[in-house]
Amino acid sequence: MVLLSTPICIRSESLDPHFFFSNLNIPKKFFKKIKIPPTGGNRRAGHEVLTNFHIHQYLYFTIFFYGKKGVIFMPRKKPARKDKRWEYKLTLGRDVHGKPLRKSFYSTVSLSDAKRKAEEYRVAAEVSARTGEAFVPSTGNFADWARKWLRTYKQPFVDVNTYELTYVSLVEGHLIPYFGAARLSDIRPADVQAYFATKTECSESRLKKMRSILNALFECAIENDLCWKNPAKHSTFRSTARKHEKKVLTDEQIELAKAFTRDTMPEVALLLETGLRRGELLGLMWSDFDEREQTLSVRRSMALKHGVVTANPPKWDSYRTLPLSREAVQLIHALPHDSLYLFPNANGEPHSPNSWSQKLGRCMCRLNEEHPEVPILTAHELRHTYGTYLRRHGADIYTIQKLLGHKDINVTAEIYVHNELGTLREAVTALENRAAAAK
Repeated sequence: MVLLSTPICIRSESLDPHFFFSNLNIPKKFFKKIKIPPTGGNRRAGHEVLTNFHIHQYLYFTIFFYGKKGVIFMPRKKPARKDKRWEYKLTLGRDVHGKPLRKSFYSTVSLSDAKRKAEEYRVAAEVSARTGEAFVPSTGNFADWARKWLRTYKQPFVDVNTYELTYVSLVEGHLIPYFGAARLSDIRPADVQAYFATKTECSESRLKKMRSILNALFECAIENDLCWKNPAKHSTFRSTARKHEKKVLTDEQIELAKAFTRDTMPEVALLLETGLRRGELLGLMWSDFDEREQTLSVRRSMALKHGVVTANPPKWDSYRTLPLSREAVQLIHALPHDSLYLFPNANGEPHSPNSWSQKLGRCMCRLNEEHPEVPILTAHELRHTYGTYLRRHGADIYTIQKLLGHKDINVTAEIYVHNELGTLREAVTALENRAAAAK
């Protein structure tokens, strides 16, 4: 079929649809569907009044010229979207900040079809607002959609541990028990606020994650036409839980820990020298160690997925090269070079993170038995210890962020870098000495 490069105008007196379509090589199956309206009024017999109509990739519509009706044929405009769909955006109003609230409607037929869907939605929404009854037909409840959202929008895109320990845990353990039986369209902002009022004992970070999940869950539901408003969008919360302060080692305890683990579990000593994440530590290979430059490159992180240890990019894609101290270089030199990995398991393969954590726990218990003043720390707390040690000895917060591979500097400032009592006392003492010297 040949597309027309320029519109063609035809006077109604000379219009013969059969002749015209045949000259354009338009198949008869298309124009046979055209209904010839009955003649009447001052129209001569044989005049055809054709309304807006799509024929495959051609669009034709009626026009007026010289008091007569005619027809214009032109190529049908193609959709701008890559998925070959027409999109029409409907403005639903404005939020509290004056930002327009828009919803998109799509059609594979035409733009007018997308506009029709938008108009139907607008009318239904107006009726719903006036009557107080939800117009979104939905047979599924919150629990059904929440589980589908987990499988569709989260499971394929996050690692197994994050999926199970964060998303599934919060959705199945907290959100579904409260909202499970309710229809999505029946949940109001007051219901979400009432939910957070029952969760004040949870930590602030946990509540923040719950709200994030609710927001994402309802936004996806809107996109899937399961509801038309996000009741969690402006929700607030307050935590009464005491903030957990992670344990860190003092300088003396760090030296004791490094001396104890240098021969028994050298990865602990290296962790205290680099502040690596657990998965990053277990993913280190000999090719990552540059002896000449005395650096260690972080290129991967080991994680357990479906029972199999796999190599992933570092968290937040925090690829980085770390300068090593002389002590760290000597420690790596002393490691056996019989595997691709610096710290392999008995089979020469990378450790499972969970089994390695159990090994670390046993090592820290032995250290605590020999040196009771050294507390039992997890791998993450040893990482905290490194960040605190850097800050304690004058490293600026931006340097610490780069060394630890944090995405956000606020994480470095608020979580990993501790203002210890000793540091605060030194600051107060310095001020006192300065004031005394000025007198």
